[in-house]
Amino acid sequence: MVPYWAIYFTLVPKKCRPRESWSMRQIINVKFTRRIYKVTEVAGVTWGTRDPQKEPPVGSLKETRFEWAEPLPEPLRTGILASGVPFTRVGCFIWPKDSLLEMETYKDVEEGDSGDIPVIGIFMHGGAYCHMSAHESARTSRIPRRLIKDQMVSEVYSVEYRLLQHAPFPAAIQDAATVYARVVERYRNRAVGRRKIVLIGDSSGGNLVLALARWLRDEGTLPMPDGLLLLSPSCDVSHALPENIAVYVPRPNAETDYLTDTPDHRELLQRTFLGFNPSCVDQEERRRLLAIAHSEYVSPCSPRVLQEWSHSYPDHGSDATPQELASDPTSPSRPLAKFKKLFENFPRTLLVVGDAERLVTEVKCLQQAMEKDGVDIRTEWVEDAVHDVLIIADGWWDARVIKKTWQVIEEWIAGFQKA
Repeated sequence: MVPYWAIYFTLVPKKCRPRESWSMRQIINVKFTRRIYKVTEVAGVTWGTRDPQKEPPVGSLKETRFEWAEPLPEPLRTGILASGVPFTRVGCFIWPKDSLLEMETYKDVEEGDSGDIPVIGIFMHGGAYCHMSAHESARTSRIPRRLIKDQMVSEVYSVEYRLLQHAPFPAAIQDAATVYARVVERYRNRAVGRRKIVLIGDSSGGNLVLALARWLRDEGTLPMPDGLLLLSPSCDVSHALPENIAVYVPRPNAETDYLTDTPDHRELLQRTFLGFNPSCVDQEERRRLLAIAHSEYVSPCSPRVLQEWSHSYPDHGSDATPQELASDPTSPSRPLAKFKKLFENFPRTLLVVGDAERLVTEVKCLQQAMEKDGVDIRTEWVEDAVHDVLIIADGWWDARVIKKTWQVIEEWIAGFQKA
């Protein structure tokens, strides 16, 4: 198909391209990747994963160092984390390999003439909770690599959280909380000078960042992070479940993104992620599934959650009303909330999203809900960009667009260093 695409899009006017600004390499990249994604999704193939309980071979890491975070202490195992899923030690890849922050002499450096406050990033990789890893060789590691290369942050902890193949929800949140607690203990609870902590996540990693921030806010057992950097975050897992009428409303930008919609296979993934037997038809099981899928921790921007918290759901391009989209065969109840607003007390946030990607509807919901709830949020809509554009290999996307996006991120992070 690649030769056909090359010939076809060379002959037709630019206005006939998926996006008029796209080069031939961008067109081929999106179309080829979309075909690969659809095949692997239907076949149930995962890629780029590793065993989260194994250390990388000695001497194999060039850019990072590997550390274990011991299981989350008992007093912190509260709220959504208190489930039948066992707590384990969690591995993390720390950028850069040699860090000044581990040296006691760095306290004198940070209090020098510049006055800059070190920023620590905690990174949750994307991959739909079933692909990729935190290893430095993973595609998503382009993000922490660039953050360190351009000295936007002093350190990044990339969390090797358990994917759905290893443990169901809330294992990923447990693991994220475990590493967060370790970083807080290491830098905030010791007299080593000032530090700022920013949670960073792309795609499903952004979903995990939102869940971790919510648990930290709801439980109050650990201090909140100073900021959230959300890169094309997934905000509505419930969209994949046939019990939700919204699944029958196709996501937009089918021709301009590499993400695919294969409802049956997405349903299998999400049921497995949430810890349910995909073939079970028991009504009580279904009720519990919907209750979890429409939890604020899993789908903070599902139509049901937004409606329950008095937020609007924007035009979705179908004849169904927002009320119909928010309705389900069962009615999972939400426990009495500790806060009056969905995103109340959430920290300063930068939301980066491509305007050509398939998640634009739910990400717009996230933006509007955060703004309404008083979050200090900045949103960067990357022009003509696909999902998670910052992980695309060099040469396969417009370098000017990538550079501009990173400049926005650098400017936003710089605000913490002078605070």
